[in-house]
Amino acid sequence: MVSNFLYSFNAVAPIFLIVLVGVILKRIGFVNDNFLDISEKLVFKVALPIMLFLEVARGSLSELADGRLIAFCVITVTASFVIVSLLAVFCIRDTTKRGAFVQGMCRSNFAILGVPLADNMFGETGTTLIAIVMPFVILMFNAYSVILLSLFSTDNSQKLNGKKLLHILKNIVTNPLIIGVVLGIPFMLYGWQLPVVINKSLNYLSGLTTPLALISLGANFRPESLRGRVEYAVVSSLGKTVVLPAIMVSIAALLGFRGASLGVILILFGAPTAVSSYIMAKKMGNDGELAAQILLLTTFLCILTIFFGIFIIKSLGLI
Repeated sequence: MVSNFLYSFNAVAPIFLIVLVGVILKRIGFVNDNFLDISEKLVFKVALPIMLFLEVARGSLSELADGRLIAFCVITVTASFVIVSLLAVFCIRDTTKRGAFVQGMCRSNFAILGVPLADNMFGETGTTLIAIVMPFVILMFNAYSVILLSLFSTDNSQKLNGKKLLHILKNIVTNPLIIGVVLGIPFMLYGWQLPVVINKSLNYLSGLTTPLALISLGANFRPESLRGRVEYAVVSSLGKTVVLPAIMVSIAALLGFRGASLGVILILFGAPTAVSSYIMAKKMGNDGELAAQILLLTTFLCILTIFFGIFIIKSLGLI
């Protein structure tokens, strides 16, 4: 019992301590919105793609060849978007709230929390699995979110059309995270090695990912967003951090997933809502206030839910 508690604590606590540092730095004015904008671009366009490239390049062919984890993530993420969208249509009258509600419940901050959590729990095995799954998940999160927000938008210029679909395709093809993974695959397949100087330089750059990303996540923590009615935000947040992870991890366990693979599934569905969900909802004629509320609540709740999720599956001997 004590060892399982310590395992869970050691996996979660270091990450959220850095998030707390981000909260404090923003509150005392040490970092501002301009810093956050630049650091987020640096993470998503440089540091994280390099980290994913290195993780895939160092991986083994057996990890890539096991398509069960990829297939499970693709099917379950798709199913969650479809089912929650149908529930939103029947249960939420305000069209502008539907897109923010569904995106908040289904779109995970997998890219930011996935790598450090997997590393704390499983070391290199976990981070390699995250790197292999991530391009598929990021592709679906981006495509499904744009489609949903377009369908529920009150802004006619944001409605789904051929031009919008081409834009989605272009964003997928040029996504730095996907490019990083694709470039790493030949190194995995053929055992290529980078020159020592380049390898060390890329390692230094990839090392920026976790601290910068987590500080930015904390600095985006805005308690003032909880003003007004929060019923939809509470329901979506509990669905994101409790209901979906419990259902998906249970299904995965019944299907025989164990160890690092099951841990990746927990992280995928248990991570808080992606920060970009607020920006997209606001820009695409959906309820930006609701998106901000969900982002805040899920970030807070997941500290507890991920901890207890890890503790439970560890206690059951599944990881």
